[in-house]
Amino acid sequence: MVKKNILHLQPQKEQNIQMKLNSIFSKFIPQTDKFYPILLEQSRNILEGSELFIELTKTFDKEERKAKYKQIKALETKGDGILAQLFEELNNTFITPFDREDINALGEELDDVMDTMNSAAKRIVMYQPKTLPEKSTEAAMLLNECCKLIQKATEELDRMKKDPKTVKEICQELHKIENKADDLYEEFITDIFKNETNSIELIKNKEIMLEIERATDRADSVGKIIRTIIVKYA
Repeated sequence: MVKKNILHLQPQKEQNIQMKLNSIFSKFIPQTDKFYPILLEQSRNILEGSELFIELTKTFDKEERKAKYKQIKALETKGDGILAQLFEELNNTFITPFDREDINALGEELDDVMDTMNSAAKRIVMYQPKTLPEKSTEAAMLLNECCKLIQKATEELDRMKKDPKTVKEICQELHKIENKADDLYEEFITDIFKNETNSIELIKNKEIMLEIERATDRADSVGKIIRTIIVKYA
């Protein structure tokens, strides 16, 4: 009778051991669902910020500019929270879909795009230029195009190994737009030094345009990181 009870308990004991092993091994399974949605949320946050930034460059009303800047600042703060969430998941996951250093770099670079965009918006509000050059809106629209491409690229990350060509093409287009932004900034510098007689206004607008151009540089850096990931894993 005792022997029967022992035999009866044995399968239950084995089941408990297997459950514990499964719990341990589950920590080593790549949790791709954790990272791709976070990176995508970051890219969507940046895109929303770039659309607000276009509106900010188009308005002449100081109060409206302040209101747009507050909205952009709120998105920048939200982006910091998304980045913190990404870091937490990296700390809690043993195996990641690709190198944690690359995930970390991509997350930080996405955050830098938002930070630099916010910095450009802040300069517009703080410096209060008499007029913003038309090229500031052109530059903002190029930045918006970059952000749209970044969102497309992050949407493709989980399919990158099967179809790297699509992501490569997106990154190439991103670089082309960044080159356009560089050219636009150079044209602006030539024009402003030729035509602006007020040195203070010259400095204000030069600093604003430079910061917008920096934001497109950061966007191109996102593409460079993604291209590095493609070389490693696709």
